[in-house]
Amino acid sequence: MEASMTEVLLSGLKLMLIGMGIVFLFLALLVWIINVTARLVNTFQPVQEASSAPKASVETDEAELVAVISAALRRSR
Repeated sequence: MEASMTEVLLSGLKLMLIGMGIVFLFLALLVWIINVTARLVNTFQPVQEASSAPKASVETDEAELVAVISAALRRSR
């Protein structure tokens, strides 16, 4: 009735390998599904090119941000 240490270790090793194999297969399947989904999404909705924003508005926004920060620093002192 009593199992020897070798039998217990072998059954534990089998169980570990089966568990690791199942996890590996599940993760491989998950990666495959994500890749297929990404391809489908790109097929039906391609990535749109970003339009170039005028640089003047970006410089104006930066100048306004600097002015706001300077005013806040003067106010806090």
